[in-house]
Amino acid sequence: MENESPYPRCQVDASWVTNSPFSGGGFVLELAPGTVTYGSIGMDQTMSPMHAEFTIFLYAMKNSLQLGVTSMSFESDCLQLNEFTHLLSLFTVFSISFIARERNVRADFLAKGARSKNSIFSHVDSVIPGWLVHKANIFILN
Repeated sequence: MENESPYPRCQVDASWVTNSPFSGGGFVLELAPGTVTYGSIGMDQTMSPMHAEFTIFLYAMKNSLQLGVTSMSFESDCLQLNEFTHLLSLFTVFSISFIARERNVRADFLAKGARSKNSIFSHVDSVIPGWLVHKANIFILN
């Protein structure tokens, strides 16, 4: 027998296919047994299935809050979202905050440099990657 989730719960899913101008998303919000709200959205095609899944996840969260529900168990069959929640649970303190682009110059520079390499690779080190050393002055913060 499948393990039933506690209430309230919200199941989310996205539909994404290659070469389509649209993606879709849906959610089923169960506040209690027999009390169900259904939601769906059609949206412009997203960059990936993960983006579509995250978009419907945010949509479901907003709708839950509009209904005054601030305690929720979200469920998804998207493995990347499940990996995110698992990793999130391993932190003793976790926060996400917005910073202005001009305060995010180093990470932005690394991202653009990685994209311009046109290859699949990974680099994690306390040293600036050799292919970016010629522009290392960007890493000096004022």
